[in-house]
Amino acid sequence: MKSTTHWDSYWQASNSLNSFGEGEAASGYNGELLAFWNSCFALLPANATVVDIGTGNGAIAVAARRYSDKKQCNYTIFGTDAAQINPQQAFTANPEIAGLLKTIQFYPECKTEQLPFADLSVELVTSQFAFEYAERKPALAECLRILKPAGLFTAIMHHSGSEIARDSAAGLAILTGFLQNTAFFQAARTLLTCMAEQRQMPEKPELADNVQRANHALLAIAQQIKLTVTDTDMHWYSDVMARVAKLIINFSEASISKLDAEQRNLTAFQQRLADQQQASMSVSAAEEFRQYLSALAVNFTLIEFKIDEQLFGWILKIKK
Repeated sequence: MKSTTHWDSYWQASNSLNSFGEGEAASGYNGELLAFWNSCFALLPANATVVDIGTGNGAIAVAARRYSDKKQCNYTIFGTDAAQINPQQAFTANPEIAGLLKTIQFYPECKTEQLPFADLSVELVTSQFAFEYAERKPALAECLRILKPAGLFTAIMHHSGSEIARDSAAGLAILTGFLQNTAFFQAARTLLTCMAEQRQMPEKPELADNVQRANHALLAIAQQIKLTVTDTDMHWYSDVMARVAKLIINFSEASISKLDAEQRNLTAFQQRLADQQQASMSVSAAEEFRQYLSALAVNFTLIEFKIDEQLFGWILKIKK
């Protein structure tokens, strides 16, 4: 991943600890997922050092701190991310999470391939939907370098056959339809421009006709895109339409600039989904990675992971 700009903007604007987190999930992991990570923390001695790579706003780091506080383990916790993260700033309005984040040292703009920790200094390296975005071989070498003897590396990685990957692929295709494959945003901009002209010169009836034609052109493109969307994936289509419809219904002088901002935001979202698709590991790719790990002569397991009996990702565990 050469540029992190689309991730920088996400984390700087996000009020979620983890990527694509909404509702209760925005405050951290729960249920089976949290139970999994707590089972990893339970293997550590008191005063252990934990490094969470690709931490985002610190979901696993916060889970480790909560576990440490509950069990009085006194962990030292670090979080690294290639993006320009600032978790404490993101949670200034949430005193509980902000307090936990203050106890964690974060390293923004820190690639997994170049970690700022000493050799043999860490008991546990964690990652959820992050390690696979890096160059895997040099990133793994760095994680193993910093682990103490008998240290643990545990990662949950995207699986190309998961529902997450399927839904993201659908979203990527739909966003591409809006942003590149059609003139949807150009048509929306034309409509808003016509509406602005009509507001400035309401005495000219031809301007009302321009608005009507521009509206019909926009709706025609929207219908063209809609025909390609299944009922299962309609939430992606509806989200984009709602963003644009709001600017039309609540038209103001700022609507065009807000449309430009929405287009930029959706383009960044599209890029994040593309990154995710590229990072997702197929069954055949997992087998190749197993062969690589076997050649390294490390003690590892790489298995599929399900939540609520639904495929969620891959779990990679390595004991040094």
